[in-house]
Amino acid sequence: MREPDQRFWDALVIRSWNRFDSCSRLKAICIAEFGCYPDELPLLRVKECYGGVRAWVATALPELSEKLWILPKERQIELLDWLAHKKLDCIDYNKKAAKYHKEAYNASRKDELKAEQSRISYNMGKLLGSMAQPNTVKATDSRARRRAR
Repeated sequence: MREPDQRFWDALVIRSWNRFDSCSRLKAICIAEFGCYPDELPLLRVKECYGGVRAWVATALPELSEKLWILPKERQIELLDWLAHKKLDCIDYNKKAAKYHKEAYNASRKDELKAEQSRISYNMGKLLGSMAQPNTVKATDSRARRRAR
């Protein structure tokens, strides 16, 4: 077992990001290396590590995510030095992501209400149309009268 090291943890996160690993796999590697879960260690950048590593980094560490997308794999070692100087930690609430989620939810809800209203209007139009009224005398054309005789 190794001693908990922030630089090594950051290297594991970057490697898992490149391999499209899940956070459960990242935690299993952490247990193999350090002997316990990352949440139990005195490390930065370990909060709420769930789902895929890329999704977790994008929501909890957006600055790191942008750097990982921009830099080629050959230069991602530079990120370890950047992370050591930056002291970046997981954010608890991503305002930008929450804003887009709320906008998407509201747009979806508005579209559902429009579709429901359209369906109700169509059905009422069918019901209330003049040809559907049982108490209304409907005009017949001359051909229908000839056939009826």
